[in-house]
Amino acid sequence: MTLSIGILTHSTNPRGGVVHGMALAETLQDDGHDVTLIAPDVTGDGFFRTPRCATRCIPAAHVHDLPTLVERRIVEIRDSLRADAHFDVLHAQDPISANALAALVEEGRIRGFARTVHHLDAFSHPGVAARQERGLTAATELFTVSPLWEERILAGYGRHAPVVGNGVDLKRFVPEMGPRDHQLCTRYGLPQNARLILSVGGIECRKNTLFLLDAFEILYRQNQELHLVVAGGASLLDHSDYRRLFNERVQASGLAGAVTVTGTVPDDDMPVFYRLASVLAYPSQMEGFGLCPLEALACGTPVVVPAILPFKEHFHTLEAFWCQPERPETLVSALREALTASSQNRFQSGGPATASRFDWRNVADRHLRAYGRLAALPHVALPDSGVLKRA
Repeated sequence: MTLSIGILTHSTNPRGGVVHGMALAETLQDDGHDVTLIAPDVTGDGFFRTPRCATRCIPAAHVHDLPTLVERRIVEIRDSLRADAHFDVLHAQDPISANALAALVEEGRIRGFARTVHHLDAFSHPGVAARQERGLTAATELFTVSPLWEERILAGYGRHAPVVGNGVDLKRFVPEMGPRDHQLCTRYGLPQNARLILSVGGIECRKNTLFLLDAFEILYRQNQELHLVVAGGASLLDHSDYRRLFNERVQASGLAGAVTVTGTVPDDDMPVFYRLASVLAYPSQMEGFGLCPLEALACGTPVVVPAILPFKEHFHTLEAFWCQPERPETLVSALREALTASSQNRFQSGGPATASRFDWRNVADRHLRAYGRLAALPHVALPDSGVLKRA
């Protein structure tokens, strides 16, 4: 059965849920479904890369205050779909778009929707926290990306949310160097002969970036060929206080020449960053799954991840190097081991082999039964137009 599917993300930037939603949309489109990727677009530039499916970029206002931003985005998405919600299936990848769909259910414009929970944040603002909860509880069908969050949702909300997992594009993320790979160092002002320790996701408390900086300083004092690169970081949340602490620590420790913070980078540059890096340092304190280690492994790059769930659920012991998120010495030790010649050689072939277990087609297939249930829901007649729509 061919389905018309709308997959919604909270933004057009390359955050984990957006990358997941885009890859899912592309795979379903490749399998013959009619898929549209939908998101608010503040800049008007569209998605961070052009996907292999239709897109709908909803004009969105630039808002700094998080509670105001959340409410504004919900209205923007709701109003856009209120005018045109012709899909058999609507699937939200985040609480903002899920709240927009929940509003359309309340209005009787759609009968239900799916929601993938990548992770849940601890918001101090009661309104934002309530929106996060409603974005989960109002969904007709739920998915998660890891057993960790499947168990937490069942324990906290009594809802079953089967694991669909994550994947990696083995055609884009490859270990073979491209002809222009080394030009990246020049474009980003990186030292040509340095050994790069790469961090992806920007400077955030959740990403444990200060913890990484402490470990890097110890290693750099021993080997000044090392260079820390922090790439990415587009986010709806305000991490400015944490970034300020990071910058102050860099300056105070005399590491300004040994650390590069790139900000958001073009999507085509990410495989190159992984290939040029000697190791991906990913000591995150909390993740839904963690896509970046998969991408790095596909490029043959060793990864250091925390010895916590969900990483322990999908990586075997020898498929990564492990650290304790609260113990800097364990990150130092893991990075030092990852930088050895034997580790570099082992991951050049072993990394892609590990990544090959994570296939987007399998991820897409795990959605289809729930999509069928949503598509089978009865049509609803809109009170203002009489037009029949379903979701």
